[in-house]
Amino acid sequence: MIDDTNYADCLALYNFSHVDKIKGKESFSYIFNDNINYIRSLYNRGKIRNVTYDTIQKTILCGFIYLGYDLFVCPHCGNESIVPHKCHSKLCTSCGTKEAKLRAAHISSIALDARHRHIVFTIPKHYL
Repeated sequence: MIDDTNYADCLALYNFSHVDKIKGKESFSYIFNDNINYIRSLYNRGKIRNVTYDTIQKTILCGFIYLGYDLFVCPHCGNESIVPHKCHSKLCTSCGTKEAKLRAAHISSIALDARHRHIVFTIPKHYL
């Protein structure tokens, strides 16, 4: 779970307006950030699970150093490069595409080599 006090500090430090819109379209990050007070009220009333709330927060902060970063330093010239960590969430517009392609490649590799593929995803009875 992301600490709300540090999360609020991160929102104050960074201007998210430059990443909110991707190619003129509103991303999930923009929608979640725009409605974070409503989402937080749903979470406080118990309407949203912990994992969902955490995923929404990670999606908003995807690509920022709040989620962690790697620091690369050139041994010759001493130039530093900071690479922020990604959220790896299905909801994220950048991370979700990669995860969906990896999942599709995995399913394709284990499926029978046939002209027609029919895959059914079910929920086990003990989850119902």
